[in-house]
Amino acid sequence: MKSDIENKNFMSGKHWVIVLICIVSSLGVYYGLTNLTESDTKEWASGSRQILIDRCISDSGDMAKKYPEFTNDYCICSSDKIQSSLTQQRYLALSKKPMEEQLKNLLPIFQDCLTEYQSKIKTLEEGSNRP
Repeated sequence: MKSDIENKNFMSGKHWVIVLICIVSSLGVYYGLTNLTESDTKEWASGSRQILIDRCISDSGDMAKKYPEFTNDYCICSSDKIQSSLTQQRYLALSKKPMEEQLKNLLPIFQDCLTEYQSKIKTLEEGSNRP
């Protein structure tokens, strides 16, 4: 049986891995989008949602392999939240900023997606550690 300290520390390192995945994905989106115009419209370029999702999944590496369904759900959720909260121009501008500023601006947008993702993983791992 795990101690309380082990349970509290379970996700401490994984939280930032996922956040970094999303941030790193933003650079891929920036270079992957081809329909970007200079106007700051509310609409995102067609196909940009799938680009966000695909980059998030591919940048998830081992997490995507170990938890494919959870990672897919997380990437869909976070991509949808980003697109509904920011214009494409604003998102791309944020992706050029230092990592700390990206975290400050983007994490609140998809925090609930991240929390749910971590919760699913924790529940699965705790269930598999029971005798």
